[in-house]
Order: sequence, then structure tokens, then C-alpha cells
Amino acid sequence: MHSPYATLPFLTLLLLSPIHSFLPPPPTFTLKPLTKTFSTLLPEDIPPPSLPRQITLSVPLNVDVSMTTQEGVTSLYDEDGEVVGGNGEENQQYQQEQESQVIQQQEQAPIDPRAVMLKVVAPAIAGAAAVTGGSYLGLNYLKTRRSNIIATFASEMVYHSSSPEEMRLCLKDAKSKLLRNKKEIYGSYLELFVKKKVVTLASIESLSYALTLFGLSELKAGSLLVEVAKGLRKAPASRGKLLFFGSCILKSPEGQSSLQPIRDMLASNYRSGGAAIVDVAQKTMAETAYRTHVLSQPDSSELVKGWEVLGLDLTTAEEIYNEVVEGGFTSDAENYYAYQSDVPDYDKDGNLVQDGFKDPEDPYAGLTESQKAARGLLEKDKPKEPEKEPEDNNLDGVKIYECSNCGYTLFPAKGREEKFFPDGFICPECGAEKSEFNER
Repeated sequence: MHSPYATLPFLTLLLLSPIHSFLPPPPTFTLKPLTKTFSTLLPEDIPPPSLPRQITLSVPLNVDVSMTTQEGVTSLYDEDGEVVGGNGEENQQYQQEQESQVIQQQEQAPIDPRAVMLKVVAPAIAGAAAVTGGSYLGLNYLKTRRSNIIATFASEMVYHSSSPEEMRLCLKDAKSKLLRNKKEIYGSYLELFVKKKVVTLASIESLSYALTLFGLSELKAGSLLVEVAKGLRKAPASRGKLLFFGSCILKSPEGQSSLQPIRDMLASNYRSGGAAIVDVAQKTMAETAYRTHVLSQPDSSELVKGWEVLGLDLTTAEEIYNEVVEGGFTSDAENYYAYQSDVPDYDKDGNLVQDGFKDPEDPYAGLTESQKAARGLLEKDKPKEPEKEPEDNNLDGVKIYECSNCGYTLFPAKGREEKFFPDGFICPECGAEKSEFNER
């Protein structure tokens, strides 16, 4: 017996045959041969280029290259650095994740002291040392150069003190070389000037011109002299010359009063009477300067001018002038050393050689009064006064006790002997006891 299902394929064919007759015929396809070849394999989602090109794979410098791969992400870059393959957004996200991981690893990694020392501390120390050393050398060079300019200016100004034009050129040259604090050269010049120059009318005139060349008023010039005097603590003679120069140059009341600190400095060198001693020294300096000025003009037949500048009065100037004329216009130094040719000579046996002397008994007979005074001969010729007998030195209300060993004398008041001359008193000079003292 046949199964009912055996005829099912046949029936199906019969049922579908009318429908199949109404369908269009299927299309036909023709495969053409491949005419182009590619030298470089590219991802399937990128169309092949018309010409072969070089593809480079770029890896960030701060990302370690790993053998692990990420599925679905392909990063290919062309010559312009643009992504030409894979999903760009996924690739960028992956790159950001890698960078964040590297940063976290660096932050979590322990700090290496040696690496910090070599990479941070050592370069910082080297840079600071280089800057400090360079700054020190530069400043030292500028300081040395400035000191040399100031010292050269002072020496050249003093050397050319008799030439106003040379002094003007020296000042101009020094100012052109200094960048700041140009007034410092004035003090250096003054200090060297008072140390090298003697007090004469010519030196006063030269210093007066220099202060004028500096453009200083009398008040500022006095202040400058005071500042220089403060630096001459161990040179009181130079301080005295500064005061004398200032007194001769500065004529206004303000200028004269500005020199008072120098007077106080000089007076402080003495325990008492310092102001009077300073005045006497200044007057002596003026008289010596005028005497030197008169000696330089032996042909003058009248009173030599210049005493007014030195602060002398007419009477003192006339006395000095007459003394110089009487002395034959010879200085004290010439008078003192003139006798060297008149000193007696002695032979090898010690006998006096009398040839060439007018008076062998008195080899100084031909000297003038000034020459004898310069040698102290006049003082030697004066008769000695007899020594006076010691007078009674007992004073009313005072007792005198003298040590018989050393001569130490004590003057206790009457009624005060027990306090100042007690029984256990010992001489402070020789250590003698009270019994060794004699009352006078």
C-alpha cells in the first residue's frame, strides 16, 4: 500500500507551475578579470588608492609599545599625520586611556631620591652657582675698574695741579668713564692733595680752582672737606691742612661755619685747651707759608703780597718780611746746613786741622745771628742762672709728707691725716712704710 505522502512533491510542483510561468527571467552576471594590482594591503573599509603610498604607524612617545592588541581598532596614519584606517573616535579614546594609565603609574610610582638629585637638585645647584659666580666676577670687575679710574683721576689732578687746562681735561675724562656717583672722585682727589702738597699760595690757588671746577658752592665744599677729614682719623696733620685750605678758600660765613666739625676733630686730640692749640697751629702754618713765599722772591724790594690770602695781618707780614731780608733770603734749612762746610776737620790721629779757618778757636765766628740761632748757639752762649734755693712750700691748712727713699710727696689737709695718711700707709712708689716719710 502506498503512503499518502509519496505524491506530495508532485502535487507541489503542479501547484507552483502556473505561478512560475508568470515570473520574469533571472538576471545574468558577467565577471570581468582584475586589471589593477596593489602593492600594499589595506583594510577592507578603505578604498584602494589609485597609486601606491607609504603608510606609517605612529606611536606616542609617552606610551610604551605593547604586544597586546585591541579588537576592532586599527590606527594607520598617512604622511600628514591623519588617521586613514580604523575607527578614529575609538582610537582616540584608547589613546587617552593609555595616557591616563601612564600618568597614574607615574604618580603611584615611588620617588627615587637619586633620580631627583640628578635631575632636579644638581642642575638647580649648578645653575645657581653659575649665576652667583658670574655675578661676583662681574661686580668685582666693575668695582676694580671704578677704583682704578678714581685713583688715576686723583693722581693726575695732583700731578697737574699747576695746569688748569690739564685739570679740566682730567675731570672730563673721569666723568665720561664713571656711570654713577661721580662725586666720589672729589673726595679721593682732596685726600691725596692734602697728603702730597704742602701749604703754599700756589697750592691754595690750585685747590680753589679745583673746587670751582667741581661746581661746588661754599657750603657744599665745606661739607666735602668735613667728609674727607672724617676719613683721616690717623692723619691729624692732613686734617689740619684741610682746615687751613678751607679757611683760606671759603670766605662766606656759611662756608667758615661749615668747617667747625674739623676744628672739633682736631681739638679732641688734646685733653685740654684743644681749641687754642688748633688756632696756634693754624697761625703757624700761615706764617710758614708766607715766609716760603717771600723766600721765593729774593729780588723784591717791598712787602710781598699774599699775606691777606693766608689770613695774616699787616704787622705779622711785615715782621716776617723783615726777618727774611735780614737773613739774606735764606731759609731755615739753608741756615741750619750751611755750617757743614765750616765744621773743623780732624786727621787720622784726631788732631784739629786748622787750615782754611779765620779763627781756629771759634769755627762759628763767621755765622750770622740767624745761623747761630738755627744751631742753638745763642742759647749756649747765655750765662746760666744760679739755681734758686728751695722755698718753704708749706701752705696754710696743708701738711706735706715726703718719702725719704723715693721722694714721693703727699699733701693731706690738716685734720685729714688719719684718712689720707693713716698708720698703715705704704708709699705707692717704693713701698716704704709711714715711718720713712718726713714732714716738710
